[in-house]
Amino acid sequence: MLNYVSVIVLNKYKLIMSDLDNTLLPIVTQEKFVEIWFRDIAAKFRAYGLEPLRAAEGVNQGVRAMLVNESGRKNIDVFYEAVEKNCGYSREQIEPPTLDYYATTFENVCDITRPNPFAPQIASLMRRKATYAVVATMPVFTIEAVEQRLKWVGLQPEHFDDVTTARNSTFCKPNPRYFQEILDRFGVKPEEALMIGNDVREDMRPCRELGVDTFLVTNYLITHDLPYDEFRRGRYEDLIAFLEEI
Repeated sequence: MLNYVSVIVLNKYKLIMSDLDNTLLPIVTQEKFVEIWFRDIAAKFRAYGLEPLRAAEGVNQGVRAMLVNESGRKNIDVFYEAVEKNCGYSREQIEPPTLDYYATTFENVCDITRPNPFAPQIASLMRRKATYAVVATMPVFTIEAVEQRLKWVGLQPEHFDDVTTARNSTFCKPNPRYFQEILDRFGVKPEEALMIGNDVREDMRPCRELGVDTFLVTNYLITHDLPYDEFRRGRYEDLIAFLEEI
């Protein structure tokens, strides 16, 4: 009689996180992104009867408030509080045109992005090689905006276990507590997680501080003039090879 031994393959990581902009989704220039965003959302505010520059500047201040949020409240609540404080428009006035913008005109930003044929394979490997896969994008957008950006590289929120947004996050990058919040959400220890990103300051350094493993994608590398030799790194093909081997 043959004896069969059941082999359980354990993944190296319980959680794999990936940045979105200029990691999964290449963007030509961030400055052009902001320019198109400001132009189009101002036009949407005008269509809803709001003074466009006043409303857009309020939104800009709301984003700034989220970036430094340490209040213990969700980013979205901090955002609308800052909007009203800076321009006088309430959440009830700002939210409808903003959601309308992300559902329609936000598509214009796609014109300054580049295809990434590697994105679906990377997302698939994240799911295969870890218990949880998360899009760890700067949480200043709602899910509607993130869903659009994922779509441009052939992905959907359903390909992941979670996507960080202004509604479910309390901090922003590069605050290490942003990443700690994700770890806590899934009950994962830092040494059980991997972060994939292109930004040394926003992705690599805070994760290293926590003890999270990292992979620096160099196709659209952002260094902020910081050293990065200490980080595991490579192009999309190198990332895929690394994920396949773990």
